[in-house]
Amino acid sequence: MTRSDVIETLRSPPFAFSVAAIVGLATWALGSGSTAAATILSITLFCIVLWILTPVPPSYTGLIGIGLIAVTTSTDLALSGFQKPATWLIGFGLLMGEATRRSGLATASGRWIAVRSVSESVRSDPVRTYRRLLLALSLGAHALALFVPSALVRILVVAPILRETGSLFDSREARTGIYLGPLFATFYGSAGILTADLPNIIITGFGESLARHTISWSDWWVHMYPIMGITRVLLVVTVVYLLFRPSPDSSVDMPETDGAGIGSVERRMLGFLLVGALIWATDFAHGFHPVIGAVAVVVLAFLPGIGVVDFDGIGGEVDFSILFFIAAVFAIGDGLTETGFTDEASTHLLDLIPTDAPLAVILACVFFVTFALAFLMEGLAVASVLTPILIPYAEAAGLPFTPVLMAEAMALSSYFFPYQSAVLIVILAEGEVETWEVIRTTVACSVATILLLLPLQIGLFDLLY
Repeated sequence: MTRSDVIETLRSPPFAFSVAAIVGLATWALGSGSTAAATILSITLFCIVLWILTPVPPSYTGLIGIGLIAVTTSTDLALSGFQKPATWLIGFGLLMGEATRRSGLATASGRWIAVRSVSESVRSDPVRTYRRLLLALSLGAHALALFVPSALVRILVVAPILRETGSLFDSREARTGIYLGPLFATFYGSAGILTADLPNIIITGFGESLARHTISWSDWWVHMYPIMGITRVLLVVTVVYLLFRPSPDSSVDMPETDGAGIGSVERRMLGFLLVGALIWATDFAHGFHPVIGAVAVVVLAFLPGIGVVDFDGIGGEVDFSILFFIAAVFAIGDGLTETGFTDEASTHLLDLIPTDAPLAVILACVFFVTFALAFLMEGLAVASVLTPILIPYAEAAGLPFTPVLMAEAMALSSYFFPYQSAVLIVILAEGEVETWEVIRTTVACSVATILLLLPLQIGLFDLLY
């Protein structure tokens, strides 16, 4: 039996659903002493097996999960994911991306970047052209993290441009790399910038409120950016290039000139996105959730007489089924928290860390404790649940807060599977890449981070503290 035959068997609905049911029922039976927690945990593991093996679309698994939670616990808990601003940020973001595409701005932006990133001398060489575009787009997407605080928003803004840029290549590998490389660069590199991702902000917020320990933007930059910022971005680019690159005999259709430039419709759409960017970049002043910026962009883009897209014709163009996926992920996180499972699991895991060990060992343990919890819950939920337990632990053990909290943040940007992060769910929702391609890339980037960068970062902390 070949490797592809084995994968096909594992992903077949009869096999995948059987394994998921066995894992779920076994978990429920073993944890029957705590019925509520055991029930939610069994549903969680049932869904995780299906999300990994993907015998059905992830959104359909999410729908099953919502139904199981509603039947076994309550409809309020089952539908709690639909009350999260992040869920609707994704929904409005899909509309925002469609407006960017249909206005022509995505195509114009992609061609503008391509013309200025690749010199005339290499345009006929698909491999060299791909390499230059991959690096330029990845660094540009990473730089966007300085201005747009939410990684989720950056993905939604950049994805349509990457899709159009990738279409210049006839190679599927090149299109996948051009799409995933910059998205992963802006996502994985966000660990190096305090304001570049929501878990960073949640963690430092708890540090200030519970321990009166403030980590400034510059402190975070000095500690984290050299390794977990720019170095990690370059590592991601390298990994993506090794996984996906065109063959020398493929072709690339590079635009020869700038053409007529950007039209009035594209300019209007760009203006709407800048309005959103202004709202996102000034969240420190007004405190609005990023969803407000997305709503503003969508309202302007679809406004009759001013906007660029007809709202009546958008229903069949955008697949909103992904909302069931993200809502199920959030509902599971809420369920694990409400039943006390996450508090108990976090406490037990932290008790395993030897407090008299060297700082480097303790930081590695904090990283892997956080990493383990992220297999059960979305990253934002882990940050919200673990940090209030981690801070008293560090205080009682006499540990320096800054490296401990940063070790947690590093783990919350190292994922293996899409269900672990709303950002990865959105990347998958855009429909440009397959689930296995996303998983293959996340696993490679996270393993490379753990093996190559984590020891360097912990070593730096050990020198500083």
